Amino acid sequence: MKKYLLLFLLLFIPVYFTTIKRTKGFSYKKIHSRYAYDSRWDFGPPNEKQRALLEKVTKKPFTLLGSGKECYAFVSADGETVIKFFKQKHMKTHYLLNYFPLSREIKMVRNEMLNRHKALRNKLYQSYQIAYQKLSEETSVLYLHLTKTKHLKLPIHLEYGGGKRLTLKLDDMEFLIQKRATPILDYLRAHPDKGKETIDAILTLLRTRRGKGVGDSDIDCRKNLGFLNGRAIQIDIGEFFPALPTLPDRQELELATLDLRAFLEENHPPLVSYLDDQIALLHEKSQISH
Repeated sequence: MKKYLLLFLLLFIPVYFTTIKRTKGFSYKKIHSRYAYDSRWDFGPPNEKQRALLEKVTKKPFTLLGSGKECYAFVSADGETVIKFFKQKHMKTHYLLNYFPLSREIKMVRNEMLNRHKALRNKLYQSYQIAYQKLSEETSVLYLHLTKTKHLKLPIHLEYGGGKRLTLKLDDMEFLIQKRATPILDYLRAHPDKGKETIDAILTLLRTRRGKGVGDSDIDCRKNLGFLNGRAIQIDIGEFFPALPTLPDRQELELATLDLRAFLEENHPPLVSYLDDQIALLHEKSQISH
């Protein structure tokens, strides 16, 4: 009986604090981790350009822009820069029950849960690292900070929830700084005359990413892509993985543009054939290269 009671508590307490008792909206505890310094995720001190960027972001408050599956995003006063703080609830490994004596069976259940959280964290951080080190131009990631440090020595001021304010030490936080882009379908709605240019930019991005040896488990134009300075960029960068450098095949291109196709069929039917033609052209080039 005691064993089943402990199992119930082990499973119920995390659910209670992350689901039932979850505070709606943004809060500091949702982005604060208890992970100590980890050399795997230390990319060294910022270079001169990055230091200037970090000093700039401390000048004026950033305002909550929105919340995604993995991050809370805050936008700068000029609307040009976004800073994203990672949601920690699915990556945490510090629970109250970690400090209780448990039976062998309960320890196995607990350890399985903690290992899942660690694996998710490693997978996400590897994806961010790929974006930062291999795809900085294609993602517009300007700076990445994935472990606690002591060399930044800068604060950042956040505004959220109708006037609430919060000041954080950047050294203590896991975050990334990214140029802000217009979501790709919003850009097409605002610039219907630039449909072909936008399609070309999307396919160029897909081809470049794959050519650099990066795969993406979440191929969705609507959520993941944006338009910035005449280029398509990847906004959501949490599903990258190492892959063999190659040209994307026809199936990959078609899957990656399914929601784009649906949008074009509803809003710009003549552009559907252009999308098909461009995919066919890239497929031919892929076949020739092989």
